[in-house]
Amino acid sequence: MINSNTILKALPHVLKTVNIPKLGKKRQGKVRDIYLQKDKRILITTDRQSAFDVILGHIPFKGTVLNLLSAFWFEKTKHIVPNHMISVPDSNVMVTRNCKPTSIEMIVRGYMTGVTKTSIWY
Repeated sequence: MINSNTILKALPHVLKTVNIPKLGKKRQGKVRDIYLQKDKRILITTDRQSAFDVILGHIPFKGTVLNLLSAFWFEKTKHIVPNHMISVPDSNVMVTRNCKPTSIEMIVRGYMTGVTKTSIWY
């Protein structure tokens, strides 16, 4: 289990970005550094925290948690629908197939009503 002392010690070592030219052409998303290769992509999930396309800061282990959570669900659902995941060689890295994405976005909130457009009842 990770305690607050472990997180505090990790603050100076957050993964902000990765630059490995040998991996191919690099694109940078909100939280992932993406390397494009002929038949696959290398996704490196960083510790960047963003909102409204602005990097707000960096949270230790955020990239690791996000990447491993994604890998968990890709593995658990691959019998329902095929996915792009090939392997997870590191806790922050996922190797994937190149494919055409289907864009779906869903926001889950703990409430239905509210005073802003973010509530589902609006």
